[in-house]
Amino acid sequence: MKKVLSILLSAAMITALLSACGTQTQSESDGGTAAVSATEAKNADDSPVHTLYFRDSAKSKKAVANFFNSGSGKSEDVEMKKVSEDSDSVTFSCEGDTSVYNMAYVICDGKEPDRPAFSQFAFNKCVSGWYQKDDLLIPYTQGQEVDFEPEFDDVTLTCIDYDKLVHIWKPGDYDATSVDKYSTIYILDGENVLLSDVYAQELSGSSFATEQVKAMTASTGYKAIVVAIENIGKRDFELVPNIGVPRDNTDFEEEGTDGTKFADFVANTLVPYVQKNYNVYTDALHTAVTGASLGGMECFYIAAEYPEKFGTAGAFSPSFWMYDAEMWEKYLGKKSFGEASPFMYLYTEPEGYDTDPDVTQMYNRLKGMGYPEEKLALHLNKDGVHDSSIWRGVFPEFLNAMVYRSVEPLQK
Repeated sequence: MKKVLSILLSAAMITALLSACGTQTQSESDGGTAAVSATEAKNADDSPVHTLYFRDSAKSKKAVANFFNSGSGKSEDVEMKKVSEDSDSVTFSCEGDTSVYNMAYVICDGKEPDRPAFSQFAFNKCVSGWYQKDDLLIPYTQGQEVDFEPEFDDVTLTCIDYDKLVHIWKPGDYDATSVDKYSTIYILDGENVLLSDVYAQELSGSSFATEQVKAMTASTGYKAIVVAIENIGKRDFELVPNIGVPRDNTDFEEEGTDGTKFADFVANTLVPYVQKNYNVYTDALHTAVTGASLGGMECFYIAAEYPEKFGTAGAFSPSFWMYDAEMWEKYLGKKSFGEASPFMYLYTEPEGYDTDPDVTQMYNRLKGMGYPEEKLALHLNKDGVHDSSIWRGVFPEFLNAMVYRSVEPLQK
């Protein structure tokens, strides 16, 4: 009897520990077996302290990390320690508190960066490090080289009434039969994910999303594939949802856009294809969509339209200015917000330099309409401009929202 009680108590303790760590599960259609995400497997320790690596091609003698909170302005300088050196670079490291700070930059040899906005980067548990390669700031995984020629599965599917090219990236150790499945990240303007070993200025527009995901996996154990959807030549058509008449001061007309049909393609053609052909979770919790500018608005719309399929949206500088407040309120007023609502991560820069005040207004509008505040995060970068290099630097905040369902420093 004591042996039975001991077994039962042990089982109860394990169940409680898993619940406390926020283990993510899903019921698979092939039998209802719960598949446990790897998210917390490597992060059972809830400590917010995290190690940041910084690789420097200039081989600086000294490096100091400035951690800061983009909202409160609180900051802290931490001297970094040299951990390695090779023929191409030197690598430093230090620790910071991810519950207090969400951003950082590095001061090398006592010299402040010439272009501060382009030298700042996200700091959270989904970050391993950053590589300053000449003038290019690249996501970096400690101990690994940056892959400038990642391999993709190229897939062509019918979208509306034409062919749509999609690029699907899998991590190098992808296991098609693993019980621990992969999350899926859908990226609009997916051509910006493609890399090649060419001049830095040609790489500056890339999100380096595959490297971002590699760093996330190395730091958290959370595995994902990337689905990059090309929108070349059709951005104005595909990335503007049909929710009403665009503002008079835009170059867009209602009949010239079809972001609603494009969203239907993503949710009802592309997602089923990926879930059938790749070893991925099929629930919304492990499925995310992201984009920038027009793509930021469209990814927001996709997640709002299909919350049963997308659990996280990362909208970088979304073009909410396309429609006035009345149009947005009329559209959102038809939605029900609650436990099943996706996590909405919104990023923008100041009015005149980017898409604010419309993004801040959208954030406040959602809160006022009853959207769960724990599923909203707004990053207003006071130093930024509308630029893909800056979006690359804050991309890990979207990843953190997907993995941990929060961006803690922004939500306090």
